Amino acid sequence: MKWRFVCAFTILVNTGGAQCGIIATCAAFEFRAPRQANFLLVRPRRRLHGSTPTAKSHSIASSSSLMSHQSSVEDPSQAQKECDHPHTRLWSSALNKSPNSHVHPSIELVIRPPSEGGTGIVAINDIPVNTIVMSLRLEEVGMIDATSMIKSYKLHAKQDDAVFNMLVEMWETGSRPINNTRDKTQEGQRLLVLSGIVAHLQIVRYKDLSSSVTSEVKAGFALDESRRLGAFLDAMPLLLQHVRKGDRHPFPTHFLFWTGEEVENLLQGTVAQALAYRDRAIVTLTVPEWSNAFLEEHSSSVSKSEILNAIYSSFACVTSRSFGVPKRIDLDGKGLIPVVDMLNHDSENANVQWKFRTRTEERNNMIPEGKDDFVVRTIRDVLKGQELVASYGWRPSWDMASSYGFVPRMMKERWECSAIPLFPAVLDLDPYAMSSQQNKTLDKAKLDLLSEANYGPLVKAVTAAVDATLDKFSSPNRRNRIQILSVFRPPSPETSPTNTVLRRQPVVVVETKIHNGKDSDNQHHHKLAIKSILPAFRAAAAAISQLRHNHQKGSSSPIKSSQMALAAASNDGGKDWDAPALALIRDGINDRITALLQGGQNAEMWLAEVSDINSSDHRQHRANLARATRDAELRVLEKLLSELS
Repeated sequence: MKWRFVCAFTILVNTGGAQCGIIATCAAFEFRAPRQANFLLVRPRRRLHGSTPTAKSHSIASSSSLMSHQSSVEDPSQAQKECDHPHTRLWSSALNKSPNSHVHPSIELVIRPPSEGGTGIVAINDIPVNTIVMSLRLEEVGMIDATSMIKSYKLHAKQDDAVFNMLVEMWETGSRPINNTRDKTQEGQRLLVLSGIVAHLQIVRYKDLSSSVTSEVKAGFALDESRRLGAFLDAMPLLLQHVRKGDRHPFPTHFLFWTGEEVENLLQGTVAQALAYRDRAIVTLTVPEWSNAFLEEHSSSVSKSEILNAIYSSFACVTSRSFGVPKRIDLDGKGLIPVVDMLNHDSENANVQWKFRTRTEERNNMIPEGKDDFVVRTIRDVLKGQELVASYGWRPSWDMASSYGFVPRMMKERWECSAIPLFPAVLDLDPYAMSSQQNKTLDKAKLDLLSEANYGPLVKAVTAAVDATLDKFSSPNRRNRIQILSVFRPPSPETSPTNTVLRRQPVVVVETKIHNGKDSDNQHHHKLAIKSILPAFRAAAAAISQLRHNHQKGSSSPIKSSQMALAAASNDGGKDWDAPALALIRDGINDRITALLQGGQNAEMWLAEVSDINSSDHRQHRANLARATRDAELRVLEKLLSELS
């Protein structure tokens, strides 16, 4: 089987002409009404070396909801029911089977309803800064990473698993280092393999626990691993297990489970919409490649819709729950780590921080098989009753929505991103010409820059010009490199009056710090944000000037990359391009604000017209997520426009 890598997002296409056994238009999942969850405190079974549990009460004084539920756990039947929660079983089993893993005696697992924050970890006593609250031996607690899983399968006596054989081939094809480096395509490939492993083990686990199909579960590596990792698989938000138990849908807001109409209408005009289309395309193109292997292993006892449920939810699980690994550690890609993944996110007020820690220095900090200590340490004092929260890393709202299905509420201030069009959608090649109804040549002075043939050379030219400027300095900071994404917007009626297909528009990502209120306007950060993107718009202004010059000379030939590159590079010369560059930025911000506001109005109108009883609750959650991503972009643009004014 051949694998062809397309674009930086690692879309996989089979060039061998194999027939697709599964059509991945949308995963077949059920939406169910949320059930009320009970509150439960779960005590850790192990403590850190040298620590002594205090005799203080385990109630949490600062949390009235916690205290009110303390008495409810006293009922034996209720306590037994709560102890059956999959997160409770994972917490206990992972620590029981890992003699070298430890948790601080002053932390507890808490099970809450999703509306109250879901599962989390809280302090039952004051914990000083710089205290290790967790130390996990990864090979003991049951980390799932593709490197170790693939190596273990290749050492297994019987290698007769069609899914694992396919994933091994993907791994070996896509994970070879090039000049000792890994590119984005390879990183995405390894995440795909990890998703495939989780999907396969999930289905095997599902069959193993289903009395009707248990006899059909094939003995072998996958069954052994699904049983070894059973508690972890049960605790993951995987669709098969949740549907089997009648639970609510575990991923109601993840882009993979939105309908096509919801992506088109609710996210209209946002960067999040482009990411949603990207993520859905990756899965849609990957599933047919996997279908033959998954059908061979599971079709006799599991339906195609159940296989799709497993694959889609595994992709969502890996993107939302996997941990990145430092380059110095010998572990390819990312991994899923039990217990510690119950830490919730707070980018503004995180009180703990996690890291991988090596035990031996003589191995040059390389950990065999990627297995060693995973340490969580407090970075400030944590008071009794407070939840332990970590930052998942600084990421713009659209990225949080794409990966995790939520946008954090801003309490005080945070870094945020928006996007500014690099070029206008329609370029007026003769801006000083007199316009009139009788001017028959006016249309010829309009150039559609949303056309792939037009904006492609322009984007390449600007990127090359900016990189050339940065390369003059030694070891340029990566944050200074320009980041260009695409947003979708309808074509202009000026150039395409009958075309209604969405077109891509290149936009430059800009970041600044925004504040929730009027106490601080972060003017300094706004100025730096504009300064950081100015080189790109200087190059764009120079390229636009060249296009207008060509028009004046009567040239109507297609845009040439070489000519645009020379024009864009000229912004480094003596001519002052700052004024036209700032004008481009200002016009781009105004255009973007208009597009986002219009998209928001259209989304609300569509939402009011749609009446789908079966998914109305989920649709409202998705609408709120779309509003949050749109609002985050608008906040940044409004601050930058104010600064330019």
